[in-house]
Amino acid sequence: MPRTRSRAGMLKLLDYGTPDPFGAIVGRRRNLSWPVDAYRITLPRPDEDGLSLNPFEQVILSLLSLGRMTSQALAEDTCIPRDLVESILLRLRDRGLIDDLNSVLEASDSNTASEANNPAFVTALLFRERVSGQVLPFMQLLENQPLCKQEQKQAAYRIRSISTGSAPLTQRDVIKVARAMQRRSAVFGKGQQLPALHKIVIMEKPEQYYLDCPIAIQRRDGEFRIADPFGNGFSLILERAFEQLLEQDERTADWLGKWKAALRQPRSPSPDQRAKEPFDTPSNQLRYPKLLSNLRLLPNAAFRSIAQLYAAVEWSLFHACARRPFEGDIQRLKFTPQAEHAQLLGLAASEVGLLPPGAGFRPVREGKLRDFQEGKAELETLLALSILRAQDDDSHPLRHLAARDPALISHLLEIKKARDEKGHGKGSADAPESELLAEPLVREIIETMVPEVAFSREPTASSNPDAYADVLLDARAGIQDEFGFGAFNRLGTNVKERLVHAERVFLSWQEGDDALAFARDLYAAVQSVLELSLNHWLPPDMADALLIEVAQDKAIAAGLCHRLPSSLHTVRASVVRQTLQGSGQSLGACMIAFLLMADEQTLKSIAATQPTFVDDVAALIARRGHGNEPLPLASTDVAKLREASYKIIKTLIEV
Repeated sequence: MPRTRSRAGMLKLLDYGTPDPFGAIVGRRRNLSWPVDAYRITLPRPDEDGLSLNPFEQVILSLLSLGRMTSQALAEDTCIPRDLVESILLRLRDRGLIDDLNSVLEASDSNTASEANNPAFVTALLFRERVSGQVLPFMQLLENQPLCKQEQKQAAYRIRSISTGSAPLTQRDVIKVARAMQRRSAVFGKGQQLPALHKIVIMEKPEQYYLDCPIAIQRRDGEFRIADPFGNGFSLILERAFEQLLEQDERTADWLGKWKAALRQPRSPSPDQRAKEPFDTPSNQLRYPKLLSNLRLLPNAAFRSIAQLYAAVEWSLFHACARRPFEGDIQRLKFTPQAEHAQLLGLAASEVGLLPPGAGFRPVREGKLRDFQEGKAELETLLALSILRAQDDDSHPLRHLAARDPALISHLLEIKKARDEKGHGKGSADAPESELLAEPLVREIIETMVPEVAFSREPTASSNPDAYADVLLDARAGIQDEFGFGAFNRLGTNVKERLVHAERVFLSWQEGDDALAFARDLYAAVQSVLELSLNHWLPPDMADALLIEVAQDKAIAAGLCHRLPSSLHTVRASVVRQTLQGSGQSLGACMIAFLLMADEQTLKSIAATQPTFVDDVAALIARRGHGNEPLPLASTDVAKLREASYKIIKTLIEV
């Protein structure tokens, strides 16, 4: 057990009240006793009435007290720009200190002398926390707020000081703190008079105290937050310092791990007890299994993700096409030169009542048409076939949608863009906390294209928030245990979110569950880390036709594979080129770019650490596929996919 403070009197604990900025939390908050160095400083008293003079005004007024001078003469004597001198003179006139001829008024002489002879100073405290050595954005004026100590009886975890040899406090630090306080005061609506930032004197030897810092685990993501000890929201400085401490101090990491373990609740193996939607019927499960799979809410999720909505649109369009004769439309596209596809589809869309997309229609490759005939659903192919069929069929449901929303195609492409960004590692995890704006449109499209699939008009009961919070807490703790605090903190916020949500699915896994969301999160996390690794090298100078073969040769030479797996060998060279230019397009393209850009020593180090590195990446790509088909996996296969993906990430951040 970590040491707690059993005798509160032994700690010089400062009292600043009980800050409580937390929202919904798991369990109860705890308290940290945080070590700080307190520096006493003296500086001019705050200008409470607004009548004190700044240094420029004092200089100008002192010269004028010796005799009347023009603004030009004052500028020459003081080396202050003339326009600034004139501004100062106007301010002195407004305050009744000089007249229009720059003569000093009698009353101002005595005020100026009094201010000069009896300068008022105050003592303040500044705090430097003793983990990372950062100065906290708070200045305590002891005249207005005397130092108060508290005898805290509840057990609090005492933070160990690890910062050594911190640089002495400087006037620049004082100015930085004062400005930070002004910004925070504005944000929190607290009016506060601060001293003038000149004539600052800093006492060399600091005093050592502890600050009482509440810490709690958030319900929404299972992550800790630390309250600002002075009552201004949360302290980002202390949170970053605590993350640093978790990496360096095993005792603190153990304390946090035990606390999280104590908060965990045993989870029931039963699935969510939510009422089924009207579309979830035995007949629909037989007819539209892939559509329904993407419409069902994930365990412990209250709302559908953008990937689910996009996949559901694709499958609804697929079934609408499949139930109508499509052979003639495929032949039209095959026998029309691809350069003329945009014109063909644009004319058909206009007749149906749809506005073409801003960039026009893209040509439909013959391979994509074969994919459709083999049962694959991809939006651009399905849109093209649906538009051509609706052109010759006045009763086609696409005409009904076009009458309601002529810009339907653009809206669908916006959903595709959002889905692609999430699916390829851009932004946070695809786990919305409220209904997405695209949801109503997607429901309308599905009900129009496949009338048998109907949605409830009543709000769907959300998942149990307590169960969701417990799973997130367990997931975050599991990822931190898997990677260690140091590696976990280096992953970046978005990657951490992806891994936490993947771990959430893994912890809730039951035989027969769909592993697609799990694979999508792992895919996005691996792509994000792999894409970040590309920043270490420059892209090679070679023709597009050579990219795949050279990548394969380098992988073979390093001992990473005997030949590139199919999911990597079939990556288009144009997509690899875009990735080499800094725009990661897919995990496969990032993998090829990595093989091309990494030096020989790095590739050999990876082969020594994880010989199956290339095969593991290829397997993840194959598992995820286009991202819209159910992925039924046995629990052993899910565990293998998790282990391989985590090992890929560990290898990338360690070599």
